[in-house]
Amino acid sequence: MNANQETTRIEAFFLPAGMDIQTTTSAPLMTPEGPVELLIPVLNGEKLKAIMANLSRNRSEYLLTLSTSDIVERIAAASEKWLNPSYPQRVLAERLLPAITGYAADSIRLQLKRYMRTFRRKELLRFICEELDDPLVLDEFRPRKSGGFSRAYGPRLLFQVFSGNVPGVSLWSMTMGLLLRSAQLGKTSMAEPLMAVWFAQSLAEVDAKLADSIAIVPWKGGSEELEREAVRQADTVTVYGGRPAVESVRAHVPIEKRFVAYGPKASFAMIGREALTPDRMNDTIARLTADVTHYDQQSCMSPQCVYVEDGGSIDAQSFAALIAAELSRLQLRWPRASLSDGEAYAILDLRNRYWLEEAAGEGSVVYASAEEAQWTVVYHDEPYFEGSPLNRTLHIYRCSRLEDVIPVLEPAGQSGLLQSCGAAIGPQRMFALAEELGNIGVNRLCHIGSMLQAKAGWHHDGRFNLIDLLRFTDIERTMEDGLESYDPDFE
Repeated sequence: MNANQETTRIEAFFLPAGMDIQTTTSAPLMTPEGPVELLIPVLNGEKLKAIMANLSRNRSEYLLTLSTSDIVERIAAASEKWLNPSYPQRVLAERLLPAITGYAADSIRLQLKRYMRTFRRKELLRFICEELDDPLVLDEFRPRKSGGFSRAYGPRLLFQVFSGNVPGVSLWSMTMGLLLRSAQLGKTSMAEPLMAVWFAQSLAEVDAKLADSIAIVPWKGGSEELEREAVRQADTVTVYGGRPAVESVRAHVPIEKRFVAYGPKASFAMIGREALTPDRMNDTIARLTADVTHYDQQSCMSPQCVYVEDGGSIDAQSFAALIAAELSRLQLRWPRASLSDGEAYAILDLRNRYWLEEAAGEGSVVYASAEEAQWTVVYHDEPYFEGSPLNRTLHIYRCSRLEDVIPVLEPAGQSGLLQSCGAAIGPQRMFALAEELGNIGVNRLCHIGSMLQAKAGWHHDGRFNLIDLLRFTDIERTMEDGLESYDPDFE
């Protein structure tokens, strides 16, 4: 890289048109095309209050005049821009996100392309219909089967705290806010502050007035003045992130305001004997390692541990060795992001703990990269549940039958920790296993290889998406019938 290359400056915020704000710059990010500085807004309580007042005004003047169909068309048009490889924002994302997040450029390119397809018109319509039998209830009073009418209303002003562990994860939250005709302030993480900004800019290219109901700004978590003001002005608060982030914001939310939190979760995989036949084994390994490698297990949907059933063409320990070999190969294609000192220590601590067990003959075997904790696979002779320090660190447990693992998982499930199960089993076993996993708290089952690709309308953390943010107004049948008597033509 040429040391004399000019520094590029990128806005890491999005505000309604006409709003001026003072900015400061981040430390330079080094990219192959030269250094990049992020422009960060300088915020205080008064400035945030003015931004949110502007959002509310723009919602009243324009967003509320649009139909649900109008909004779907505009979101879909913005997403279509991202499916063009030469779209400037996509080019910028593919250039900067590897430098910001540390994730491999090829992995980001592949995942962004997959992700943006979920915002197409057909997917958005499917998403709405998954939760609302009559989507027009978002637009007008609609008849109820029991008599009377109902109308659904979204929040006036949403304050959303986004996590920064996976690029673009905030876009579904933004989309939900728009579909409900809610103005929204999104607080991004400096771990990844740009995708929400870029998508808001894409919306502005499609419909500037629509985008004027959105503001995206970053600030340091725990900034009480800003969090208090944002909560004070909003009528609904949503938070995505770890326990400290959730609890920090929750402390400021009064009981009369709606608070929706998506806290820390862990996912796992189950490999049946039927997925380990000679003709299926390689595909099973490729699918599972893709789920582990993309975004370095930072997604709550990434597997942290794997249960491998006896009776396949290879045993669980051999399977663990093959997974380790594939992770080593994928390190060349999709290098793992750099680790913080704390992350590296957590992995080394886990390795040391199980190396001691291995030396003592206690049923554990450690397969580990020789350099920089690039990947770690720990094989266990008996099934139990232990979370992973992530960053391509995987527990693999042998079990006689997958069904025997349910009691092992139950404490984690009942505590609300478990989310997704990636499965490789025969179709005859699907419903019975799903019934048992559902009973202990697992809320999503999918095929391995697709664990990071939740479909439109999935029940995030086992709950509704739109409905959790809606309030309903009912016109009861008694009113409908009673008012007929005031009709001049009533007989």
